[in-house]
Amino acid sequence: MEQLDIDLRPQVVQSIRTLLPRVLRKEMPDPTEQSRLMEDLGMSSSSTLELMLELEEDLALQIDVEDIDRDDFATVGTLADFVVRHLIPAE
Repeated sequence: MEQLDIDLRPQVVQSIRTLLPRVLRKEMPDPTEQSRLMEDLGMSSSSTLELMLELEEDLALQIDVEDIDRDDFATVGTLADFVVRHLIPAE
């Protein structure tokens, strides 16, 4: 199972980077893994929720957001880590 997560993480990061301009409805330079979602990119709690829904659709995965924390939204990289660790296995 761990191998899948390692393989999936770059795909999650790319998906976040692709979806951010659409979710935030603005042009932006390509965010890096160190880009801070709230401070640098101006995300709000409603846009973070929208991003999670878009991510699920884009990756065709379910993400368990029950214990998501503000720290998980610190940067693009921390969000990718959260997503990979909280996938709901397909039935």
